[in-house]
Amino acid sequence: MALSKVELLQSKLDALLQMAKSNEQKLSNFQQYELALMNSTDLFSLLSIILEKHREQFHLTEVTLLLLDPEYEYQRLLDSIDKPSTWQGRLLFTDNEHSLKQTFNVPRKARLSEFIPHHHGQLFPNHAHLGSVAILPLSRQNKIIGSLNLASRQSDRFQAGIGTQFLQHLTAVISASLENTRLQENIKQLGLRDPLTGINNRRFFDQRVEEEVTLAQRNKTPLSCLFIDLDHFKRINDNHGHQAGDKVLKQSAQLFDDTMRTSDILARYGGEEFVILLANTDKQAAYEIAERIRQLIADTDFIISTSQSLKLTLSIGLSTLGSNSKITTTQHLINSADQAVYVAKEAGRNRVHHAS
Repeated sequence: MALSKVELLQSKLDALLQMAKSNEQKLSNFQQYELALMNSTDLFSLLSIILEKHREQFHLTEVTLLLLDPEYEYQRLLDSIDKPSTWQGRLLFTDNEHSLKQTFNVPRKARLSEFIPHHHGQLFPNHAHLGSVAILPLSRQNKIIGSLNLASRQSDRFQAGIGTQFLQHLTAVISASLENTRLQENIKQLGLRDPLTGINNRRFFDQRVEEEVTLAQRNKTPLSCLFIDLDHFKRINDNHGHQAGDKVLKQSAQLFDDTMRTSDILARYGGEEFVILLANTDKQAAYEIAERIRQLIADTDFIISTSQSLKLTLSIGLSTLGSNSKITTTQHLINSADQAVYVAKEAGRNRVHHAS
């Protein structure tokens, strides 16, 4: 029996109400997502939302993020973070603006289209077969800083002109959130960086050593600590002035940094003292690393002016926490390395001494 006009109108009204409820729920979900982005105060949390939550919440096949990082700022901030393996091929970096357009084909304005492998493949390295994509440039102060890239297996998910305004609003929020977290992280780093040498300071080291000891004990892996003291550093200040001393400290820090592995932690402990944590490194391997550092410094000509250079040596105290070591606590690890460097200095300097 045919529906009456009243029933037909009621049916249409129910459909409209259902659509309104659905749209209201979508709006509520997006607002919560937007708030989560804007409230992120650290880079890891923000990237987790963009790379993980975004894909789940909006039912996408893939989400990738490309960031312009000419000074390796983002990458340095992420170096100390244990990044999920799922970010591989999804968090992308480039160090120059030219490659944004030439290599990654990032447009000036949002572009929604079918997936073209040779055109979009660099932005979706983990996927060769997709239906449609949205390439959304991120910008701050009229400069492109990267792109948010969305993909679906559905060929009609992203179509030119459909939903563009919503996506542009989303990229504006993400762009601002990235800038905000970058600034927040830099503020944190200022308190954890030595202003003279640019490397980590003692405050940073004191925080990280606790974490590294806990990790080493949990994984039953060795952890070695090098205490480094520049020999006769006071003479440099007395004979050549404090500016020369500052130059020596900066050059030394750079040399230490250049020899380190990504898993190592370097800090200026104070004055002419530096400290290095060597994760998953036993006594013998740590001794070899320390010897290489000692020899490198001894072989280096330290430039203190346009016409003058000088030679320098250092003493290193080494201690190791591990299954075959008497050292079992953070404080014991630090104190043993500190005492070992004094033994090295008393024994004639320019040498490495391992704590017994």
